[in-house]
Amino acid sequence: MPYSSLNQLNEELEVLLDKLNQIPAEDESTDDLVSNLQLLVGKRQFLLTNVFASATAADEDELKKQIMLTRSFEEKAMALKEHRQSLLHVGSKSKRQLNVYKNIDSNR
Repeated sequence: MPYSSLNQLNEELEVLLDKLNQIPAEDESTDDLVSNLQLLVGKRQFLLTNVFASATAADEDELKKQIMLTRSFEEKAMALKEHRQSLLHVGSKSKRQLNVYKNIDSNR
């Protein structure tokens, strides 16, 4: 089975998830990175569908490895999402506090 393209795609996903985890949320390149992530995930799903459709018992170890990688990618993506959401929440809270102070100041 041609696992080389799938393994290359797995490496690209790993690098992209790491990059997204390190880049500040307000960085303008984040949108492009997320779009690339969506494209890579779609390609991986397509490749996995083809790999699993033609799999044999001899491919069992490689298929288990791909399932473990999928779980790892899901965990990293969820952690990244939760981190970004918490940053958005903190940003919203800061804006509300700033508006309260502005309101107090304008009432003087």
